Amino acid sequence: MRMTRWLVAFMMLCVAGLAQAEQGSKTLQAFYNKVHTLSADFQQVQRDDNGNVVQQASGTFLLSRPKEFRWEYKQPYKQIIVSNGKVFKFYDVDLAQVTVRDIGATLKATPALLLTGGEALNDAFNITDGGQHDGLTWVHLTPKAKDTDFKSVDLGLKNDVPALMKLHDNLGQTTSISFGNIKINPKLPDSKFTLKVPDNVEVVDGRANGSSQGGAN
Repeated sequence: MRMTRWLVAFMMLCVAGLAQAEQGSKTLQAFYNKVHTLSADFQQVQRDDNGNVVQQASGTFLLSRPKEFRWEYKQPYKQIIVSNGKVFKFYDVDLAQVTVRDIGATLKATPALLLTGGEALNDAFNITDGGQHDGLTWVHLTPKAKDTDFKSVDLGLKNDVPALMKLHDNLGQTTSISFGNIKINPKLPDSKFTLKVPDNVEVVDGRANGSSQGGAN
């Protein structure tokens, strides 16, 4: 599975509310106040501890607050990550496999909790103002739990909208995700936040009462 758990966590920083730090959190709160839906393109670059590029990817991101999102990789591989607010599905097109999980278990103490916010965000992260530099207003987040895959997350906002996210993992690697072609409050049909599983795709149900199975879920 090419997607790491920090990506799942990252999704949720856009979906609720925040009440700590100073200028950075005020800017993030302004985003929460004005944004109900969002669409954007993204470019993702992963670098090792020496700064060398080890992986690049791109795709699209859709958000419908408070808990729905769709993160779709289009290059160099195809993967679709969807949440309808209750169930999380990860579809690896190349592997012909869909993993299904409860949204709460998937996001607990992880960084797509970031784009949802709310009390859960404050419970899971220490949040501080990251200042202003590179034309962005920054928020710095560190996980309170000790068993996470990452050390910290820096979120940069421009015009009250997330523009750049940097995730620093425990191996010294940094993943940067930049957003472009951002549209605020577009009309997004509910179908964008559901995933129809093809019949020839294996479904691995990771929910409490789930089990591995073939075919559609």
